[in-house]
Amino acid sequence: MKHRPYGEHWRGIKGYRVIEEVDDYKHNIGGQYCEVPVCKLCGKRMHQIFCFDLKDPKLSELKACGISKLPLVSCLNCAMVWKPQYFQLSNEGRTIKVLNQDSTEDWTQDEEDQLPVPLPETYVKLFEMKDEDVPINEENYDTAFDLFGSEYVCRLLGAPLYEELPKDLECTKCNSEMMYIATITQDLGDPNLISVVDFQIGEMNIFYYICKKCLVIKTEIQST
Repeated sequence: MKHRPYGEHWRGIKGYRVIEEVDDYKHNIGGQYCEVPVCKLCGKRMHQIFCFDLKDPKLSELKACGISKLPLVSCLNCAMVWKPQYFQLSNEGRTIKVLNQDSTEDWTQDEEDQLPVPLPETYVKLFEMKDEDVPINEENYDTAFDLFGSEYVCRLLGAPLYEELPKDLECTKCNSEMMYIATITQDLGDPNLISVVDFQIGEMNIFYYICKKCLVIKTEIQST
């Protein structure tokens, strides 16, 4: 049975909508700021989906020794994204190595439907979440799900929108609980919310977590 984790405890905890717009800080979707791994399933470089500038004071709680940028990566053209993945950051966040990937599915998106590698690059800006984005009660929970993907494609910090609570958030190196970073969904806006690419990733939300001590990032998905 699914458990919807909403409640008053989320009120006042700052989270951000990530929206295409130029900012003073160099946050972006797409591009190739970092050295990303080659996907072992489809043989192409993984996508650098978002990359966030940790000089932005809004992201002070994500700052960690050894990184100045925070890239969020995965392969969006095959089954690799369907199962949890663990990545190691190094070189100020410019280098990402695979620690563990659990997917054994042999599925690749049809070529005509594949997202380009790298993704076309454009700038994004962080806007504080609106009241209706925060799942403080069941009504807000439903509203937040409706807005996510139709008004913005990435939730950064703040309250995660889980269909069910994650089961394993332990760092693979130190066993500490990892910190929630962000959730990414597909672009359902009309017109498109991301102007440079038709950002269709299927009916799923991709969740990202970090261990700031070990600079390990985890991804996992939930179906929408």
